[in-house]
Amino acid sequence: MFIALALLFSCSGHNDKLYDELETCLAKRQEVTKAKEDKIADFKAKLNKCKDEQRQFTLCDSLVKHYYLFNSDSASKYIDLAMKKAVSLNRADYINKVRILDAYILATSGHYNDAETTMQNVDTAALDKKNLRLYYETWRWIYNTWEAYVKDEARADIYAKKADAYLDTLCMIEPGNTADGLYFKAEKQMNLGNLKEAEKNYLACISKLDKSKRRYASACCALAMVYEMQERYDDYEHYMILAAISDQSIPLKENLAMQELAEYLSHHKMEYNQAQRYLVYSVEDAIYYNNRLRLTEIARKLPDIALGYQKAEDTIAKYNLTVIAIMGALAIGLLVVVMYSLKQNKKLIAQRKDRIILNEKLKATNISRDKYVSLFIDLCAVAIDKYNNLTKTIERKVKAHQVDDLLVLLNNNRLKDKDVKEVLFTFDRAFLNLYPKFVDEFNLLLLPEHRIQLKEGQLLNSELRIMAFVRMGMKDTNRIATLLNYSAQTIYNYRSTLKNHAIDKDNFEDNVAKLCEVN
Repeated sequence: MFIALALLFSCSGHNDKLYDELETCLAKRQEVTKAKEDKIADFKAKLNKCKDEQRQFTLCDSLVKHYYLFNSDSASKYIDLAMKKAVSLNRADYINKVRILDAYILATSGHYNDAETTMQNVDTAALDKKNLRLYYETWRWIYNTWEAYVKDEARADIYAKKADAYLDTLCMIEPGNTADGLYFKAEKQMNLGNLKEAEKNYLACISKLDKSKRRYASACCALAMVYEMQERYDDYEHYMILAAISDQSIPLKENLAMQELAEYLSHHKMEYNQAQRYLVYSVEDAIYYNNRLRLTEIARKLPDIALGYQKAEDTIAKYNLTVIAIMGALAIGLLVVVMYSLKQNKKLIAQRKDRIILNEKLKATNISRDKYVSLFIDLCAVAIDKYNNLTKTIERKVKAHQVDDLLVLLNNNRLKDKDVKEVLFTFDRAFLNLYPKFVDEFNLLLLPEHRIQLKEGQLLNSELRIMAFVRMGMKDTNRIATLLNYSAQTIYNYRSTLKNHAIDKDNFEDNVAKLCEVN
């Protein structure tokens, strides 16, 4: 208890130092990742030389553990190889352990139905005590991440109740004085709304672990959320930074703390530069891992952070303009008193320089704005490419007459149109927040009889969205087609039609690229 209280009281006044430690970790991201990849390479080299099947399974199991929170595709590869070795050895305990690990990877990478099906094939009678706990914890992980993915949908409550049921089981089978047992008790108390009890158990759990353990990062992140519910924001910040430091040091590519910190810095501290930088790190990790849930969460947070950054930049620009105006007025008054004729010449030179400086700053603001919308577009492309790949997989399953697998894939694929619409709606809102006069200025490029009238409640239609991408500097028809889930020919037809309706056909798209510029 003394250690737990000491951890709590140490939060005050140390957050700046923790941010310095986090920045040091972020500066070493590539170095730490390279070290982990080198360690993994050693295991691969041993596996390639090994001839004993029992030893081969052990090495595959180690590779899976190194990859399962680092890169889902590589983890899946060695899960498949481990399963072959387990079957060849005729070890039921190995087979069921591999199934559990496979289900964990499937859930983490967003394949929830597949994860559920895989877990239903696990024979619990073949599991020892350690793997039985892993079994129940994996079930809880599946439903927790599934609930987070569907978020505000009605079925989210169903998944939450299933996850809570498995948490009850974990609390019963895990001794309450271990780090894991304390963590499970804390999770249950938080679900019940007993925040003080949850805090006490999380602190006790953290005191038993070091920063190299995933459970340490998870407990710090969860404890931070307990403090957020109590509006104890200094403590929230303290433990979320600790979680981020742990994630970066291990390193883990399946993480939450960095994007939570980004949102906190944006909403509570107005530190938009730092917030957008942390969010970019989160995007890099999510793409490296191939994590659909984290990409979805980031896509939800990105527009607000980007808009906050843009507002801050606009405020700075207005402040600079005011300062320049005041200094200019003082200079003019002084020069009038000293020498009128000389002042006239100098005044013209000073004004030209001021205009150049101001224009450069405003252009830089536009470049920053383009950068964040471009990042959002890349996120959209990643999500849509995933669904296109899923369609190709369905075609292969049809040709192979794999009906059961096809039904699972089709159930997942029903989300496609909804998800694409949600991503495009989010893009429309973010784009128009940054370029609110875009539609009006674009219509001025068209002949009056061909100007676009949007339907009620519509932000952008297909033609305007294509031109929005052109405004952002994207002229590749194939890339625009991928983002909008159209054929390249359809995009070409839209662009040709709009060009034919333009007042200045020869320079139409060049004129679009200059819309909403600050002169």
